[in-house]
Amino acid sequence: MISSRVLENLQPLFEIIKKAKGKTIRQIKEELFITDKCKMKKGASGLIVENLLGVENNNRDEADLPEIGCEIKILPLQINRNGDIKAKEPTAIQMINYCQVAEEIWETAKLRTKINITFWVVYLAKENGKALNQDDYIIVDYFLDHPNATQLDVFKKDWEEIQQYIIKGDADKLSCSMGVFIEPKTKGANNQDKTDAPDGKGGLIKVRRRAFYYKKNYTNTQIIPNLDLSVINK
Repeated sequence: MISSRVLENLQPLFEIIKKAKGKTIRQIKEELFITDKCKMKKGASGLIVENLLGVENNNRDEADLPEIGCEIKILPLQINRNGDIKAKEPTAIQMINYCQVAEEIWETAKLRTKINITFWVVYLAKENGKALNQDDYIIVDYFLDHPNATQLDVFKKDWEEIQQYIIKGDADKLSCSMGVFIEPKTKGANNQDKTDAPDGKGGLIKVRRRAFYYKKNYTNTQIIPNLDLSVINK
C-alpha cells in the first residue's frame, strides 16, 4: 500500500502532468521559455523530468525522490498501424553491478528498491510506424506504480535467473530475451566497454556492461492498460 506521505509528496507532480496532458513538447518549451538557443537537458525526457517537474535526474543507486523512495520513469508510446498503443522501447532501471548482484538476496537487492514506487510519465513518440519530431511529442498521462505481491514474485524470478548466470560466471551470456518483466540489456559505449564480473571460480572476468530494463511486456501489460489514453485515441 502506498502511504499518504508518498501521495502528499507526489501531488504537486500529479497536478503538473494533469495540466500538461495533451500538450506537445513544443508547447511546454514555450510555456517554460525554453528556446532553441537554450540547452535542453537530455532531450524530451530531460525536459519533462528536470524542466517541467523540476526534479534532478540521476543515475545513482538512490531513488530520484529519495525522501519517499520514488523513481521517475519516462515512457514513450507508439501507435501501430493497426491502432494498437504499445511501449516504444524497454525502459532502463539501473546498471548491473555484477559483483554486487552475485552477493545480494532479493529481499534487500538494489533493484528491488528501484522498482518499489515508480511515477511513470507517458508521452506519444511514434505514430503509424513513423517517429514524431521531438517537438511534436504529446504528453499522454501519468501512472503511480507500486507492484503487488504477484508482480513482485515475477520480478523476483527474473532477478534470480539473472543472478544465477552471474554467479556461475556466465554474465556475458545474459540476453535481453530473458525474463518476463525485466531483462539484462547491454548498455555501454561499444563492445569493448567492459567491467568486472565473477568467473564462477572465485575470480573475476571482464564482460560487457549491462543494465536492468523493464521489458516492454511489463509496460504493455501492467502500465499502459491503466492509462487515460483519451488525448491520443482517435
